[in-house]
Amino acid sequence: MKNLPHESRGWVKGLSMWPNLIPGDVLKAEDIPVAELKPGMIAVFVKADEEQEMELLVVHRVLDVHSADKKVTVRSGGDRSGPDEAVWHFQSSDRIKKVTAVLRRGSYRNIGSMLIPRIFSPSLVVRVHCGIVRRLFW
Repeated sequence: MKNLPHESRGWVKGLSMWPNLIPGDVLKAEDIPVAELKPGMIAVFVKADEEQEMELLVVHRVLDVHSADKKVTVRSGGDRSGPDEAVWHFQSSDRIKKVTAVLRRGSYRNIGSMLIPRIFSPSLVVRVHCGIVRRLFW
């Protein structure tokens, strides 16, 4: 894993973490040891895209963490998209980005933990919600 600066900022592109994060949200994340991850935290995972020869950043909620023999296995998923098929594998000495806040109304605020099953979040509802959030909170 690459050495990243201690604190980072980036923006959301997809809807997998709706309603807590919407496309265009600016996130603040801090560097922590992977062994400190706990279920419920939102983390930035680095996924290799071999077709395009680049790395993709995936921002998902930590669902489960298992540590054994200096290895840490993390299961993650999107609030809207559900659990990821893949499991993330780390050494206990690795570091990872933990999302600490989202920029709303000019200041960083804590991220909620509302989980809404995909069946209750059709495209029209998601688009309307994102439009309202942008008008009220950006």
